[in-house]
Formats: sequence, C-alpha cells, structure tokens
Amino acid sequence: MRGTVSPISSKQVSNCLEILVEKDFYSIGRWKFTRPTDKELEVFTDEILECFAALIKEVNRNKSIKLDREFCDRNLIKLAEWGRIAYQEFFGEDRPNKILNSRLNENVAPTFVSEIMPFPWEVLFEGSEEDYEGGNAEMFWGLRYTPGRILNPEKDITDYVLEQAQPSDMLFCLHHRLLQAHHKERPEIEKLVRTTPGNRFTLLGRTCNLTNGQCVDPVGDDLLKYIYKANHNMLHFACHCKQSNRGDSLLVSFLQDEEIADKALVLELETHKFLLRRGKFLCQPLVFLNACQSAGGTDELRRTFNLPKKFIQHDAAAVIATACPVPDLFAAAFAKVFYQFFLRGMVVEDEVSGEKIVNIMSIGEALRATRWYFLKEFNNPLGLAYGVYSPASYRLRML
Repeated sequence: MRGTVSPISSKQVSNCLEILVEKDFYSIGRWKFTRPTDKELEVFTDEILECFAALIKEVNRNKSIKLDREFCDRNLIKLAEWGRIAYQEFFGEDRPNKILNSRLNENVAPTFVSEIMPFPWEVLFEGSEEDYEGGNAEMFWGLRYTPGRILNPEKDITDYVLEQAQPSDMLFCLHHRLLQAHHKERPEIEKLVRTTPGNRFTLLGRTCNLTNGQCVDPVGDDLLKYIYKANHNMLHFACHCKQSNRGDSLLVSFLQDEEIADKALVLELETHKFLLRRGKFLCQPLVFLNACQSAGGTDELRRTFNLPKKFIQHDAAAVIATACPVPDLFAAAFAKVFYQFFLRGMVVEDEVSGEKIVNIMSIGEALRATRWYFLKEFNNPLGLAYGVYSPASYRLRML
C-alpha cells in the first residue's frame, strides 16, 4: 500500500508543542494567528466524518476489519484532501509553517489546548500536493506524530499525572448486546492486563460492591460513587453512548455473571451526574471510551467534548475516545492491540549494543503504533478516529 511503510520509532516522546485555540485565533508560543471559522471547521469535520462513515459501512458490510486495498487508498486520498484543506487553513501561512517545521518531529507531541474546539486533529495532513494525490499516510498527524488534547485550559500540562503506577487494576464495563466486546474484547484484554499475579481485572457486575448489598440504581449514581472510590487505575468502557438534551450518557450492563443474558440491568452514566457528585477519582485512572460517539461530532462543534472532559475534570489521568461511532468488530480489535503496546511495550534493538529490549510506550506512541498496525495489516485507516484527551506522554511507571 502506498505510504504505509513507516515504522514506529523506539525513541520516547520527550515534550509537547502547545497549540492554544481560542475563539478567534490560535497561538503557537508567543505567536498568534487567525483560525478558521466554526462554520469552516464544521464543513471540514462533516467531510472527515463522511470518510469514516464509508469505512465503517464497509467493515459492517463485509463483517471484517480487513478492507480492500484500492478501497483503502481511495479513502486515504479523500481523508488527505480534507485533512490538507484544514491544515492549510490553520497553518498554511509562512510564519506558522516555519514554526512547526522548526519545532515538530516524531519525538514532539503537538498538543491542542482548547475547550471550545472539537476537531479530529489526527487527520490533519501536512504533505504536498503530490503527497495528497498519492494518499501518503505518513503525512497524517495521527500517523506522523502523537497529537494530544487539553480540554481544560485552566489545568496546566504539568498538573497531569504522567505515569500509571503498577500493578495494573482494570474495571471493564460493557454493554451485554455487544457480542464482540463480550467474546473478544473482554477476554483478550484480560489476558494482557494479567501479565503478572499482582495485576487485577474486574468485570462490572456483582463482584463490584456498588451498594453494600442493596439494589443497584439504574441511573448510574451508584456506579459513579463506586468508580470514584475504587482502586482501579484503568476504566475501560466497551459500550453504547446516548446523546440527549441533558448531555451524553454511557450505557453499561451490570452483569450477574460472565455469561450473556438476554436481559441485563443497564446503568446509564450521565454527564450531569458528575455535577451532582463532585468527587475525584482516587487512583486517577486511564479511561478508554471505546463507545459510540464518545467524543462528539460535527453537531458538537459549539459544545465541549462532554464525556472526556468530565472524566478529566474529576481527575482521570488520561482519556481515549472516538470521534465517531466505531463498529464493535473494529473497536474490540483496536483496543486489544492498543493495550498490547501500552502494557507490554514494543521489542526493539538497542542502537549501541544490538541487544533486544522492551520499549515501554507512552499513550500517544501506543495509539500511533496501533493506527499503523491496522493500516498496514488490514488496509484500514479507521484508527485515525481515535484520539487522546490528555498529554500524549502518559505511560506506565517503570518498576
């Protein structure tokens, strides 16, 4: 496939380049520039989401995450078209281009600081006309760099937790009607989490003491109280997401056992519950929202990223979310590969000794490596729909 030969570097992401996006301008360091209007960004986002929708339709039609090579190339070119237009609107002037060229490389994470600007930054395409016409995947920011987002500008990057303490302790929440999540995603991720006897994996259900033996509240209040005080340092949601006038809600099942039931108690964790219970997460977890529409879409341009922002506001260390609905089949496979990179790292060769070593990857590096994996192995660029809503340098603490 064209443009899919670039390996992931074994070097660590050492710092970030902050790009502050305000109502009428954006700034890189002390330099300020006029940004595209909300209307323009809405058009760009619509077109990008249409490209994702075409990929999703093909996955669902074939019931396979592997796509036809020519189909993939056509959609890469389409994504590159709108990614390049957006890039030119933001950074096409001489000054911002020079700043980016002098400061950005694969070891620097471009980090967008904004609470007003949802946008799929991973699709920004900085290549030339020749790169765009060939669908050169290496020019997409989500495959070239490790973009991050800061949704709470009042919280400085240095205030974020940058390391996840070991052992791993995951709470896995799923919706019982997502069969891939139940049969594939849950067992495969559980194996990855339980790499040593000290690591823990818990499926949301009767083994979680949500109510001291009382009936569980289906509106999600008991669940929120539980995850605030629990010792889990990872929260994984393989579930549905519902939007309403009150905000977004995660729909997760409270399971009596590990078997799929035709009927299960579905808990609705709503964003406004975070306002009702103003607690903080005890263990500042990594939160993976592998859910439908978990980060908003084109109709969200004038809102915040409701779910990721709420988790960050209440002391989640890092959040991964999708910019559009992702098929259960792809979501399950993507999450498994991500955790393999994040929890187990990548085997690389030491440049000096030639010895094989395990390189622990940051959350941004793990996401980028996972996007590359699905593009190279399955001709599928849908990984560009996944983004990180925290500094991209968050990683496991070395023992």
